[in-house]
Amino acid sequence: MKRTTAWGVVLATIVYFGSVGPILAQSKVIERAIAGGVEAKTIVALLLLPLLATLVSVMHYMLGVSGYGIFVPTMIAVALSATGIAGGLILFGAILTISILSNLILRKLKLHFWPARALGLVLISMGVFGLMVVSTGLKMVDISNISIFPVLFMILLAEEFTRTQLVKSKKEAIKLTLGTLGLAILGSVAMEWQGVAGVVLRYPWAVIVVTVVVNLMVGNYTGIRLTEIKRFKKAIRKKG
Repeated sequence: MKRTTAWGVVLATIVYFGSVGPILAQSKVIERAIAGGVEAKTIVALLLLPLLATLVSVMHYMLGVSGYGIFVPTMIAVALSATGIAGGLILFGAILTISILSNLILRKLKLHFWPARALGLVLISMGVFGLMVVSTGLKMVDISNISIFPVLFMILLAEEFTRTQLVKSKKEAIKLTLGTLGLAILGSVAMEWQGVAGVVLRYPWAVIVVTVVVNLMVGNYTGIRLTEIKRFKKAIRKKG
């Protein structure tokens, strides 16, 4: 019954957006927005955010690739598209290293949690500023012109790593961080692909349809994840 209802919603969504598609196709609304001063890159980013979240959802439920929820990988993907993948990974590596070292140092002072995190943020800010200064002399990677938001997203990921390490284990923290970075890199590549940007601007309704349909399908998926096949191999053979 639940699957029948879900597929009914899928069909209704396709019919509805298919009927209004010609209106939204050729993106008349988007053309007016751009003419009014809204940047095309901002519109593309807004329309791609649900698709990035959908990609993370598919990777988790069907492939078994996990990260820190659905929003953190999406935000890191946006950050990587702003900094470049190489620059973003260097930035995150620096922030994570400083965060770990600051935790080791501040732990000896036995401070309360919030003052310790504030002092850690001081060290991270100084380290990122130093990295920006150094990167101006590098020809391959330059992160001197990035905004504050990618830095904040990277700090958030580093904080999640530290929290998971304290609450669960270092192995789990590494696994979730690598999963988050992998999903973010995949999302960043999709965002930077000019073909995707062109489709989003020309056919925004198609993005909505794909997002809704895929999420309804994944939301009702009850099969085994790809990474769990090896784990349940014996059970699968017995069932077969």
